[in-house]
Amino acid sequence: MLKSLGLGIALAFVLATGLSSSAGAAVGAKCGGFAGLTCGPHEFCEHPPGTCFIPDLEGTCVGVPVVCRLAKKANIVMPVCGCDGKTYGNDCLRMHAKVSKAHDGACAF
Repeated sequence: MLKSLGLGIALAFVLATGLSSSAGAAVGAKCGGFAGLTCGPHEFCEHPPGTCFIPDLEGTCVGVPVVCRLAKKANIVMPVCGCDGKTYGNDCLRMHAKVSKAHDGACAF
Protein backbone atom coordinates (compact mmCIF):
# COMPACT_ATOMS: atom_id res chain seq x y z
CA MET A 1 0.00 0.00 0.00
CA LEU A 2 2.74 2.46 0.97
CA LYS A 3 4.74 1.56 -2.15
CA SER A 4 1.76 2.19 -4.47
CA LEU A 5 1.07 5.50 -2.71
CA GLY A 6 4.67 6.54 -3.30
CA LEU A 7 4.45 5.54 -6.96
CA GLY A 8 1.22 7.52 -7.30
CA ILE A 9 2.83 10.63 -5.84
CA ALA A 10 5.87 10.20 -8.09
CA LEU A 11 3.64 9.81 -11.16
CA ALA A 12 1.64 12.93 -10.23
CA PHE A 13 4.89 14.89 -9.85
CA VAL A 14 6.20 13.72 -13.24
CA LEU A 15 2.92 14.63 -14.94
CA ALA A 16 2.79 18.06 -13.30
CA THR A 17 6.42 18.74 -14.21
CA GLY A 18 5.82 17.62 -17.77
CA LEU A 19 2.81 19.92 -18.11
CA SER A 20 4.83 22.94 -17.09
CA SER A 21 7.83 22.11 -19.26
CA SER A 22 9.49 24.61 -21.57
CA ALA A 23 7.54 23.23 -24.54
CA GLY A 24 4.48 25.06 -23.26
CA ALA A 25 0.91 25.16 -24.46
CA ALA A 26 -0.47 26.59 -27.68
CA VAL A 27 -2.54 29.74 -28.28
CA GLY A 28 -5.94 29.47 -26.60
CA ALA A 29 -4.80 26.92 -24.00
CA LYS A 30 -5.15 27.54 -20.26
CA CYS A 31 -2.01 28.67 -18.44
CA GLY A 32 -0.81 29.81 -15.04
CA GLY A 33 -3.02 28.79 -12.16
CA PHE A 34 -2.03 26.53 -9.31
CA ALA A 35 -0.34 24.08 -11.71
CA GLY A 36 1.83 26.83 -13.21
CA LEU A 37 1.10 25.79 -16.81
CA THR A 38 3.27 27.68 -19.30
CA CYS A 39 2.72 28.91 -22.84
CA GLY A 40 4.86 28.30 -25.90
CA PRO A 41 7.85 30.47 -26.82
CA HIS A 42 5.78 32.82 -29.01
CA GLU A 43 2.91 33.24 -26.54
CA PHE A 44 2.38 34.63 -23.07
CA CYS A 45 -0.12 33.91 -20.33
CA GLU A 46 -2.66 36.73 -20.36
CA HIS A 47 -4.96 37.11 -17.38
CA PRO A 48 -8.32 38.88 -17.51
CA PRO A 49 -8.00 42.70 -17.32
CA GLY A 50 -7.94 44.04 -13.78
CA THR A 51 -6.81 40.78 -12.16
CA CYS A 52 -3.10 41.56 -11.87
CA PHE A 53 -2.52 40.63 -8.27
CA ILE A 54 -4.73 37.57 -7.82
CA PRO A 55 -2.44 34.62 -7.01
CA ASP A 56 -2.83 31.29 -8.82
CA LEU A 57 -5.28 32.75 -11.35
CA GLU A 58 -5.65 30.84 -14.61
CA GLY A 59 -5.05 32.73 -17.84
CA THR A 60 -5.09 32.01 -21.55
CA CYS A 61 -2.11 31.67 -23.88
CA VAL A 62 -2.17 34.45 -26.48
CA GLY A 63 0.22 35.09 -29.36
CA VAL A 64 2.82 37.81 -29.03
CA PRO A 65 2.89 40.32 -31.90
CA VAL A 66 6.32 40.02 -33.52
CA VAL A 67 6.64 43.68 -34.34
CA CYS A 68 3.80 46.13 -33.89
CA ARG A 69 5.31 48.55 -36.40
CA LEU A 70 4.87 46.04 -39.23
CA ALA A 71 1.20 45.83 -38.37
CA LYS A 72 1.08 49.66 -38.36
CA LYS A 73 -0.24 49.49 -34.86
CA ALA A 74 2.65 51.22 -33.10
CA ASN A 75 1.47 54.63 -34.35
CA ILE A 76 -1.98 54.23 -32.76
CA VAL A 77 -2.02 56.05 -29.43
CA MET A 78 -4.55 54.45 -27.08
CA PRO A 79 -2.73 54.06 -23.74
CA VAL A 80 -3.21 50.95 -21.63
CA CYS A 81 -1.85 50.14 -18.20
CA GLY A 82 0.06 46.89 -17.86
CA CYS A 83 0.13 44.71 -14.77
CA ASP A 84 3.79 45.70 -14.45
CA GLY A 85 2.69 49.27 -13.63
CA LYS A 86 3.93 50.68 -16.96
CA THR A 87 1.79 52.65 -19.40
CA TYR A 88 2.00 51.33 -22.97
CA GLY A 89 1.16 53.48 -25.98
CA ASN A 90 -1.34 50.88 -27.18
CA ASP A 91 -2.44 47.30 -26.64
CA CYS A 92 -0.13 45.88 -29.31
CA LEU A 93 2.93 47.31 -27.54
CA ARG A 94 1.70 45.86 -24.22
CA MET A 95 1.25 42.41 -25.74
CA HIS A 96 4.65 42.66 -27.42
CA ALA A 97 6.09 43.15 -23.90
CA LYS A 98 4.21 39.97 -22.74
CA VAL A 99 2.32 41.83 -20.01
CA SER A 100 -1.32 41.37 -18.98
CA LYS A 101 -3.56 44.46 -18.98
CA ALA A 102 -4.54 46.15 -15.74
CA HIS A 103 -6.95 48.59 -17.43
CA ASP A 104 -7.46 50.91 -20.38
CA GLY A 105 -5.79 54.30 -20.03
CA ALA A 106 -2.57 55.37 -18.39
CA CYS A 107 -1.37 53.84 -15.15
CA ALA A 108 -2.05 55.89 -12.04
CA PHE A 109 0.13 53.90 -9.63
